Amino acid sequence: MKTAVVTAVSILLGVCFLFAATGLIFSRIRKRLERHIHTKFDGREIIGATSRVNFFGEKSKGGKQIRGNGALVLTKDEIYFFRAVPFKEYVIALKSITNVSLPTSFNGKSVFSKLLCIQYRTGSGSDEMAWAINNPEEWKEAVERQISQITG
Repeated sequence: MKTAVVTAVSILLGVCFLFAATGLIFSRIRKRLERHIHTKFDGREIIGATSRVNFFGEKSKGGKQIRGNGALVLTKDEIYFFRAVPFKEYVIALKSITNVSLPTSFNGKSVFSKLLCIQYRTGSGSDEMAWAINNPEEWKEAVERQISQITG
């Protein structure tokens, strides 16, 4: 009986430690992304920004690519995505966007909630990117509002 209790308590403590360590790591990553945003956009108008985004990748690269957490920033002319690990910056000009949608899956992956999906023109055709993000409907509306201001 004592062995079962010790084992259960050890497992519970291990799980609690794992959650705390993971939370600390994600908190540091978000702070680093927020500092990057502050530095990069110092003095420039930001329409929206969040460092709590899960990147689902680029449609053209298929399901086998580096996805991951990062930050999304909407300005009056562009959408920026900063993938945290490994760090990479993506920029989509609003004038190149052809569609904004809210699918529940992308590149064969799903989190069973709406994703923000941006379809855009590139120099070699078209592509798409998608993110799991809080309030995807609000982000969709904000992006479409900015596009309509550009196109008049």
